[in-house]
Amino acid sequence: MSKTDIEEASKDKLREMHCKFNALSRCDGSVMYSQGATVVIAAVLGPIEVKTQNLSIEGSYLECNYRPKAGLPQVKERIREAAIRDVLELALLSEAYPRAKMSVQVQELEDRGSIDACALNAACLAMLIGGLPLKYSFAAVHCIINEQGEFVLDPDQNETLHQQASFTFAFDSVDGNLLLVQTKGAFKIAQFNDIECICRAASAEIFEFYRRNIAKYHGSSAEQAAATKEGSNGDPPMET
Repeated sequence: MSKTDIEEASKDKLREMHCKFNALSRCDGSVMYSQGATVVIAAVLGPIEVKTQNLSIEGSYLECNYRPKAGLPQVKERIREAAIRDVLELALLSEAYPRAKMSVQVQELEDRGSIDACALNAACLAMLIGGLPLKYSFAAVHCIINEQGEFVLDPDQNETLHQQASFTFAFDSVDGNLLLVQTKGAFKIAQFNDIECICRAASAEIFEFYRRNIAKYHGSSAEQAAATKEGSNGDPPMET
């Protein structure tokens, strides 16, 4: 299948993305991230003191917790948590802070489709804002094959009700290497390869979203700092 045929056979648009940085105050960095109506909040803390049983002289210990919207984590949340931890361990430069702990907390606020990819993207943004040392950033993309055999990129909840197969890929920002592959359902190898190409192309849009919003965040922070400095310099001298 040619690249043009792949694009024509797929709904190849990501849902609209939004993010709000430092939505939480008692952490080193946090982000509220949404794709369409799916909303996740992620927070990071570290480097902090680590318990003796988790201490390593070779690198930092990574703690990762995922919480559902309501109730206690079930099997699917534990699987999602393990997938997030696996990707974070690959991306984190743990050697920078030996004998320390990095904590990443991910809270689901609304699941309207593609929650696995959204949770990974939120965790990546939180780590970038929190200043945790990374080898590279990463982007996750979800795609399904519906009953008509069409590829649907970043599907919402209604579109996933009658899916034939689903795929979640995570790519790094340096070489575009695969960090995570999750599949479910029946599909052909050719379909897998086509969907990987679609998701890889979509990840470039997510990386651009990261760059644009982080640059905007640091730009506004610099402007606020400059305005504060000018205000303090402009104060009249105190009389003695």
